[in-house]
Amino acid sequence: MTTALETIPAGTLIDAATRILRRVGVPDAGASRVARNLVTADLRGVETHGLIRLSAYVERIEAGGIAADPEIEIVRDHPATALLDGGNGLGAVGASAAMELAMEKAAASGMGLVVVRNINHFGAAADYSVTAAEHGMIGFSATNVLALIAPTGASVPMVGNNPLSFAFPGDPPVVYDSAMSVSTWGRVLVAAQRGEPLPEGAFLDGDGRPTTDPAAVLGGGTLLPVAGYKGYGLALCVSLLTGVLGGWLSDAQLTGHRPDEPGGNTAVLGAIDVGAFTDPAEFARRVDRIGAEIRTAPRRPGVDRVWLPGEKEAERERERRAEGVPLAGPVRADLAALAARLGVELGDELR
Repeated sequence: MTTALETIPAGTLIDAATRILRRVGVPDAGASRVARNLVTADLRGVETHGLIRLSAYVERIEAGGIAADPEIEIVRDHPATALLDGGNGLGAVGASAAMELAMEKAAASGMGLVVVRNINHFGAAADYSVTAAEHGMIGFSATNVLALIAPTGASVPMVGNNPLSFAFPGDPPVVYDSAMSVSTWGRVLVAAQRGEPLPEGAFLDGDGRPTTDPAAVLGGGTLLPVAGYKGYGLALCVSLLTGVLGGWLSDAQLTGHRPDEPGGNTAVLGAIDVGAFTDPAEFARRVDRIGAEIRTAPRRPGVDRVWLPGEKEAERERERRAEGVPLAGPVRADLAALAARLGVELGDELR
């Protein structure tokens, strides 16, 4: 049975999440940044990376697995590149710092590439690539995660589904954001919470057999890579570009971890200054023109519209900013329970 959704203003949700994070010791700026990261995912319809993740973040902070107030350090620094240590903080805090630095370096050198190690789950990858696109730059972001994908032919997970995202300035920006699996671990969590089946052809159970049962996946199952060996290969490339390049191939890549253990994730953030190659305004016009041409492509039977990457999410975000965010009952209840336990007063819409 599908759980009914309730619509809540985005600002209310950001405020609630911010105050909950502040109550467990996250400084104002970091709490606000993480809250915006989570709610933006819900606004864009990426509920797997939205507020459904907040309780796990809080649990890990309270258990000591995440540092609430990390010290972010520059380990290596060059004109166009840098390596940061995120101090085992919340992923959105370390990744945002890395993207800001990447954009600074791109403005000075034409391109900036920053690896940030020793962080935790950083949410939707598009959050960071879009930040660069909003500043007129091409943005890139990727991260390693827990081992969730079975390599082609294997029955056990050995590599993360390691998401990556690109964003190109335009109106709207062209945004690619995808994990390297047919579906995601977050989709398992959402399906389990809502009592829904999983899509076929995306998951294996603990015995390596195809399943659509969220409980079977949560009980030791595996994600399947998108496009078979191609997705597996891309996932491995992201692991090498993040954990190995950062000198921080985390044990979390090959094993799970308890709430009191550091996540050990590594991310790579990049920004390209379009002006170093061509006129930025002309670049954006060309992106828009290509998009317009793609939208007018002859359609297959039954297809109403040809979409650009990220266009559905952009339209959904505009609608939800105006109308509110549909919030599943269990997520709302989770939020209320967290607030009650921590002594955080919520607005009327969330009571």
